[in-house]
This record gives sequence, C-alpha cells and structure tokens, in this order.
Amino acid sequence: MSLRVRVIASGSGGNAALYSAGGTHVLLDCGVSARRLTFALREEGIEPDELSGVFITHEHTDHVQGLRVFLKRRRVPLFIAPESWAALARCGVEARSVEPLRGGVRVQLGPLGLTPFPLPHDAASCFGFVVESAGVRAVQATDLGTPTALVRERLRDAHCILLEFNHDPDLLMRGSYPLDVKIRVRGRLGHLSNDQAGTLLAGCVHGDLQAVYLMHLSRENNQPHMALLSAREALGGRRVPLRVAQQDSPVEAWEG
Repeated sequence: MSLRVRVIASGSGGNAALYSAGGTHVLLDCGVSARRLTFALREEGIEPDELSGVFITHEHTDHVQGLRVFLKRRRVPLFIAPESWAALARCGVEARSVEPLRGGVRVQLGPLGLTPFPLPHDAASCFGFVVESAGVRAVQATDLGTPTALVRERLRDAHCILLEFNHDPDLLMRGSYPLDVKIRVRGRLGHLSNDQAGTLLAGCVHGDLQAVYLMHLSRENNQPHMALLSAREALGGRRVPLRVAQQDSPVEAWEG
C-alpha cells in the first residue's frame, strides 16, 4: 500500500478525512467532535498523538469545530493558511505548533506529500490538496463555487478524486434556506452543484482513475441518487467505483 484514504465525515455539518502512508498519518480538517475523531482514528489503529499533522482547508465551522478540543494538550502540528489561522485565533482557538500553508508549496511528512492549491470560496483562505505517496495521488477539492482551470489541472492524473457534489439547484431554490444563503451557495464563491461537479469530473477521467468520492453533499439540498447520477454520466461508462461520503459515519477506505 502506498496511500490510504478514509473519509471520516463529509457534509454541511462536519468534515474530516484521514490520509495514511506507512506509519505516517494526517487529518485533513477537524469538523466533527474530538471524541468522534478519536474514535475514528482508533478504529484505524491510530492514537491521536501519533498523527504527523492536522491540515485545515479553511476556517468555516464545519471544517474546524472539533479542532480546539482535539488539539488541547497535544503537540500535533497544525498546518493552516495564515489568513485562516488569524480568523481562528481571534475566536480563541489555540495550538502548540502552527505551520503556515502556502498555495503550491508542498509539505513532506515522511512518505506523504501534501500540496495545497487555492479554491474559490467565501473564506479568508480555502485550499484543496494533492496528497501523494510513492507515485500514488489523491486529490481533494471541496468548498468551491467555480471549477477553475487550476482545479481541473490538479484533478488530472489523480488515482483517487474526492470532489464536492454539494447541491441540486432546484432543491436548493425550493428549500428552506434564506434567499441570501441560496444566492451565496450558488455563487462563484459558494459550492458546486451536481451538474458543475459532473462536468468537472468528466474532464478529469483517465485510465488510471481508481476511485471517486462524492463529497460535501447538502442534507437538505441534495440526494445521493442525484449526485450519483451526475457522476455516472461524467464517467461515460467507465467502471470506476463511486463512493458517497457520509455525514454521520465513515465510508469504505480506498488504498492505492
């Protein structure tokens, strides 16, 4: 095994994923409770103090709400954009070791390399990540309102794609969200719809693609079968396993 991916939680209520290579493990986001994060890690045979780092995509609550308690009294390094860290620090979040993330600058932790790339989202800073080990690559891109050329470039050649399929526009507009929130979700700094994500995925399919995770589905404004339909159409008949990430429980891990 060169790289293992386990999505602990993904959705509007909380997000976290575990990336592992050999004995090196990192968390990407801490958007669920510290207790749940600890339980998920121990299911994988990992104690929280064994993590080589915690990486944060951005400072929104559904990506950091477990961070304060999870890092308390732990020396696990926190990797985060300075702009996002400034926003969290103003809210009283503390960490013993904070390492700044810069777009395009790779962080190497043992066999794991993580390279952040900017995503268009209404946060102080927001990153997707290319995660690599021994030539195997996973790319995670959630919380983006526009499928930019840079995102397309990063998704190409990935063996595992973790891509946001946030909402169906009709369900969103008929739903209970306030109008300003609906406009925000559909905006260029909001979230990808099923159709947007499907179009983006269609341009990134290649012969070595081994798995696709459908990420950050809205509970109210999407349905798994709708997201899966868009993803299947994007694959154009190619037999690539599709996995819908869940809000309340981990989904099957991928190993490449």
